[in-house]
Amino acid sequence: MKKVAFSGLFLFLFSCSTFFDKKVCTVGDEVLYEKDLNTIISILYPDYEEEKARELAIQQWANQQRIKFEINEKLPEASFKNSLQSKQELMTLNLFELENQYIQQNLDTTVTEDEIHEYYNTHRDNYKTQSYIVRALYIKMPDTMATILNIDSLFMLNNEEDREEIKKYANLYATNFYFEENRWIFFDDLMREVPISASEKNELILNKGKAKYSEKGEAHYINIFDYRTKSISSPLEAERDIIKRHILTRKINNLRKDAKETILKNAEKKYPITYH
Repeated sequence: MKKVAFSGLFLFLFSCSTFFDKKVCTVGDEVLYEKDLNTIISILYPDYEEEKARELAIQQWANQQRIKFEINEKLPEASFKNSLQSKQELMTLNLFELENQYIQQNLDTTVTEDEIHEYYNTHRDNYKTQSYIVRALYIKMPDTMATILNIDSLFMLNNEEDREEIKKYANLYATNFYFEENRWIFFDDLMREVPISASEKNELILNKGKAKYSEKGEAHYINIFDYRTKSISSPLEAERDIIKRHILTRKINNLRKDAKETILKNAEKKYPITYH
């Protein structure tokens, strides 16, 4: 598509060259003028040294003329078809640029709170995620105290006595604990202070396991009895910037539809068909 645009640009530039331009070279009856050569260099070879850029630009232009002469001689029908296709693709590119100009001139970039809330509520399902809720026990206490109290063994809850001991020690020595085992709690809320990876989290939940994690002198004990999944909506504040972008994109797309129709209608009025 880019090559088509350049080809169309070259045709336009060369057709507009005046008689007083300095000639650089010719291929057949086609002439390359200095003004057009400089334009080609600025578009295709702006980062090259001047001499190298001129050489490449001249070769680019010359090859275009050679291929044009060759296909006109050997495959005139194919040449005509390709010319029509190139003009159509060039028109599409030019129309797209005019649409972009129209959008820049007419786009209202203001996004109101009402628009944000309406979009969020309408597309709420897009902002839902699946989270785990669990029934579990959790206790956090200093490593040294956990060792003295034999928490590693007690937290296995092999019998009712162990459960009672754990509850007693939690009230006396724990820096944090959760013992409402018959109530559901979001797993991420329960494990907010626990250094655990995503893979460890999934393994622990799905296996309804028991685990100990240690960090910075603290021991974390977790015992999962049951789990479920629950859909929760991401907070509006977390999605605000994304929603703004969606709303602006929607405005741009709506304007693009209007732009195409408006540009074509204006062009028809400005440049009417004259039949002969």
